[in-house]
Amino acid sequence: MENQELDNELLNQKNGKSLRSLLENGYETNSIEYIKKGIELFKQDIGSFIGFILIVAVAQGIISSIPFVKGFASAVIAPILAGGFIVARMIDQKEARSFSNFFDGTNKYTPLAIVTLIPTVIIAAIFLVIGGWSYFKVAFLGIKPAFDINHFSGMNFSYSSLYGFAGRSGLAGLIAAVISVLFLFGTFLVLFENFEPVKALDISRKIIGKKFLNWVGFLFLIVLFNVAGAICLLVGLLVTIPSSICALYVAYEDVVGLNLRD
Repeated sequence: MENQELDNELLNQKNGKSLRSLLENGYETNSIEYIKKGIELFKQDIGSFIGFILIVAVAQGIISSIPFVKGFASAVIAPILAGGFIVARMIDQKEARSFSNFFDGTNKYTPLAIVTLIPTVIIAAIFLVIGGWSYFKVAFLGIKPAFDINHFSGMNFSYSSLYGFAGRSGLAGLIAAVISVLFLFGTFLVLFENFEPVKALDISRKIIGKKFLNWVGFLFLIVLFNVAGAICLLVGLLVTIPSSICALYVAYEDVVGLNLRD
């Protein structure tokens, strides 16, 4: 009897965590530990991570500078950025690796781009509807607004309209932030579980929704961590950004694991 129970336990470990159990029984999170372990993973391959981040930053800058593409740059670059998660997993699992592994995410370029593009399109639609065309074309299409001094004189300028615009933009930003948090695990589920993008986003929404405020707090700490890096003459970002990538992997691995069962 004891041997059978042991065999079942080992089988469950091999098969990974159960999605049904995660949704029914919930789970615990530990944001500080995720960031600490993320830093430790980064420290095991500092040079490679910094080189990778520099490449991603250049690619992001080039893509974001293209008019009509700016807002969707994240979807274009997502399969490359996913390589950071792959290497973080390889370090965590003590697997042999090389710098080329940072670009293994391109092997799943289409699904990884789509799983990022879907939330981006939803957010773009929200900004268009709530924020208006003026905000949308600047934020997502990269079209610089034409400055006209007449807008700030006479009857053409209204503080109430300015406050209204700020309020609409703020509301749109809040909704966009909620969507981004709920879909946090989408990329991981495509990358490590080979799920279709729509299924990955739906599962991410369900899992994150169980502890939504916890994940908001975790991402807030990530933001503060990178703000601190930016204060250090931006050089600190070469440490905080890759450490954050590793921390996101650690959070996913802790909660979901690497072989999710239905």
